[in-house]
Amino acid sequence: MEQAPANRSTPDLQLLYPDAELVFGLVYPVGTDYTGVQLTLENYIKRFNYRPNTIQLSDFIPEILSKINAGVSVSNSPEVARINTRMTAGNRICQLAADGAFLVSAAIADISRTRSLSEAPGTREPLPRTAHIFISLKRPEEVELLRAIYGDGFFLIGVFATENDRLKYLSQDKNVPPKQAVQLMRRDQEEAVPFGQRSRRTFELADVFIRLKSDEYKVQLERFLDLVFGYPYNTPEADEHAMFLAYSASLRSGQLARQIGAAVRSSAGDIIATGCNDVPRAGGGLYWPGADDARDHVLRFDSNDREQTEIVNDLLKRLKIDLKLEEAISRLEDSRLMDITEYGRAVHAEMDALLACARIGTSPVGGTVFTTTFPCHNCARHILASGIKRVVYIEPYPKSMASKLHRDAIELTGTGPSRKDGRQRIPFEPFVGIGPRRFFDLFSMRLSSGYPVKRKIDGKTVSWRRESSSPRVQMLPTSYVQREKLAAARFTSTVMKFVEDQRGVQRFPFPEE
Repeated sequence: MEQAPANRSTPDLQLLYPDAELVFGLVYPVGTDYTGVQLTLENYIKRFNYRPNTIQLSDFIPEILSKINAGVSVSNSPEVARINTRMTAGNRICQLAADGAFLVSAAIADISRTRSLSEAPGTREPLPRTAHIFISLKRPEEVELLRAIYGDGFFLIGVFATENDRLKYLSQDKNVPPKQAVQLMRRDQEEAVPFGQRSRRTFELADVFIRLKSDEYKVQLERFLDLVFGYPYNTPEADEHAMFLAYSASLRSGQLARQIGAAVRSSAGDIIATGCNDVPRAGGGLYWPGADDARDHVLRFDSNDREQTEIVNDLLKRLKIDLKLEEAISRLEDSRLMDITEYGRAVHAEMDALLACARIGTSPVGGTVFTTTFPCHNCARHILASGIKRVVYIEPYPKSMASKLHRDAIELTGTGPSRKDGRQRIPFEPFVGIGPRRFFDLFSMRLSSGYPVKRKIDGKTVSWRRESSSPRVQMLPTSYVQREKLAAARFTSTVMKFVEDQRGVQRFPFPEE
């Protein structure tokens, strides 16, 4: 194979930065033995002649507590106290700062202090070929801040470990009593306090999802990093392709609360239908934009929210409770009553995909449903009845009662004891692979927001070496205003040279930079 050019087709290298820094964030639920992932990521990044800079966010907690009076302290033992006190202290610090990303801000400030001062006033120099690794992210605000600062140069890695594996690790390896281990895991997932732990909501934002199962994560990390550095021959795997189509389907939804997408893959491996959550129209299918559009955003209200309000108001009257409706709704916000979806007008994404199979006369029996969110219990019963043999999801959905209502027919990966009663159960599995949000950047030859890749030169495949490759999406150390100035200067210089060479004119009627 011929050696590929250094992926630098842009005529002015000042507008590229082949030695660009990279930023990785790890998100995982408590009890995940992430050390293997950390070490593998640090070692593999060195293959590309990059220096890993690992940052433990929890290390900033004692330092911050030493400077402020937060009214909390941290313990180092036993392990359950070490974890709990750091959770509490982190929550308190973020609350006092009124900033859910405050610990990440501390880490960013620490990175900034290591940079050399630039010639430009008030700016600092980049750290060439450095990969910063943040461990670990717990709140969506932290991800939002890192993406706002580092843009496409930031990649979030979601590390999945089964509930059974995490419980075993906490109880056996860390000597946390099983009951307290379960409490820790629940607290970490979705803490019901302001600025609390939100690992579940953070996990779903990942750019890549890997699973701690034997050494599979090593292969997954290797493939992911190769894609980050522009390896041109990795294409989407079957599950990645199907989930990307499910995610694409979600984008046509006009629902007021959330967009959810689904795709059905046949037993033969073909995508036979997609669906999203939206309002059905007479004659079949869902509404599209147009003159007859009657979706919720057109009617300007959510029918399910309206009916929930009416139910609460009815209960207040019947029980003769002297409480304002707004206050009652506020108190019931986290109750099961407010989880009711019975009165929504939208068809759910999984149902829409299965109904599409019916409309086109294609059987889903033996197939797989890919959905961007764990199915609700209403969808779960239809999935089971349709003959689907497997379900793959990205975002958890704690409000779903699917596993409780259908424990005879559903098997959640790694949760609860294995049932050996002879019943057939359909696996509901978390997604593993490149997340849909970075598909174009990592898989497209020419539509990536980074440089284009080539697979052949003069009819022969090109070679690619890790040690000489550059990040495909490069985090430039300049602002768009500075890059704009570079482009303008290049234009002026080129035209002036052309005029001087062709006409002998020494002046050019453009304002000087």
